[in-house]
Amino acid sequence: MDPTDYCQSVPVQPRPSCGCTGKSVQQTVPTTPAAIDPPALVLLVHSSDTVPDACEELCADGETAHLSVTFADEKPTCPREAEIGDRFGQLTVGNVLADDSAPDFTQSVVTETVPDPTDLTAIGIAVSRFCKHWGDTDDNLTVCFDSLDALLRHTPPADVFQFTHVLANRFASVDAHAHVHFDPTHHEDRVVSAFGVIFDAVVVADCDESLPEATDKDVASMLAEWTDTPPIGSEPDTVSEATDEEIERLLGD
Repeated sequence: MDPTDYCQSVPVQPRPSCGCTGKSVQQTVPTTPAAIDPPALVLLVHSSDTVPDACEELCADGETAHLSVTFADEKPTCPREAEIGDRFGQLTVGNVLADDSAPDFTQSVVTETVPDPTDLTAIGIAVSRFCKHWGDTDDNLTVCFDSLDALLRHTPPADVFQFTHVLANRFASVDAHAHVHFDPTHHEDRVVSAFGVIFDAVVVADCDESLPEATDKDVASMLAEWTDTPPIGSEPDTVSEATDEEIERLLGD
């Protein structure tokens, strides 16, 4: 893989003195997903017209339990048991026809559906359920979440920001190597930068320009535009042991 295929990786370093998010964004030299040490939470920025090679690279982590979260109007096709390495989970969000029965985590292929894409609580609890059952196994847990811009089409950005923050801490609690897709086409660069503070790294794929640097002041300004309520605490252990009930409390009405 040619390193120039990936324009940028932006590591996010904790900085408790930042009153807005607890983190700041710094730019580094171009890198590839292979340079990111798992487990990590990665924001994968690219046009939705393409599926970058970086997605597959970020999913490859030896023997794994893999969870794919997609927003769709029709039920996706899951791989057959013979085609997966160990465990495969498919969480589909959207108006699809699906079995309403509880997911069976004793199976190699596990499926679940959240019909309402605006119900962040239900999505968060469903993801957390996979983390609960697979996070304590001997396998590495990888997650592909597609996508943030799909959430933003249905839900106010302040709610999506908080949801992403809670989800990030849930992944961290089980040492998941997760990446979240984000198509920046219909968003300002500063929106991508604001979400980037939540992640361990940001990889911008298939682009001609890197993202502009975001300061703490820039992010604070963006968050102030979205909501008058300060975002939830951002230290890694804030909700590191989040249960389904805690996620419902944090994201529920």
